[in-house]
Amino acid sequence: MRNPIRFSLLVIPAAFLVLALSLPVRAASPEDHSAVPAILAQAESLFQSMKRRDYPAIFAALSAKSRETIVAETSSALAAAARQAPQSKAAAADTPSAPVLTSPSDPEAVRSDFVAGGPIAHDYWDAFLRRFDPDIALEHSRWEIGSVGKDRAEILLTHHGADHPARLQLFREDGGWKVGLVETFWSR
Repeated sequence: MRNPIRFSLLVIPAAFLVLALSLPVRAASPEDHSAVPAILAQAESLFQSMKRRDYPAIFAALSAKSRETIVAETSSALAAAARQAPQSKAAAADTPSAPVLTSPSDPEAVRSDFVAGGPIAHDYWDAFLRRFDPDIALEHSRWEIGSVGKDRAEILLTHHGADHPARLQLFREDGGWKVGLVETFWSR
């Protein structure tokens, strides 16, 4: 014959364990992450800066990889243009109203121009914004938080009528969130 007390001591904890394992558990949602407000604010700030054509703010909001890629691509394009331009045009462009950098393809000079919102940044972002309307993201897309990790996050931007969202990548750098424009939109 079984000991009813011993039987109870074995069955009751087992029953609680089975019950606990069978109850639905709410997994932590990305929306619950404490960094979500900062992530969303940074992304919105980038698109607002584009809309205002605030070139230094646009560049400052970008991830290190995005900034480096844009500087490298711009430096290469300027070097190619300098090789193709006749010397007389280069000399004519060196006027007080349109100063020419000592080496327009020097990455450090290009980076400084982007940071300051100079003529190279102006031309670059104006060309970019002729093809990309920030209002598409700001006013005509649904925003949802995607994955959120310690140093990486994603925002799902679904344009009205689109089947699939764009996955805007953000990276935690230097104590803040930066938008991976290159990581999101440039072809791999």
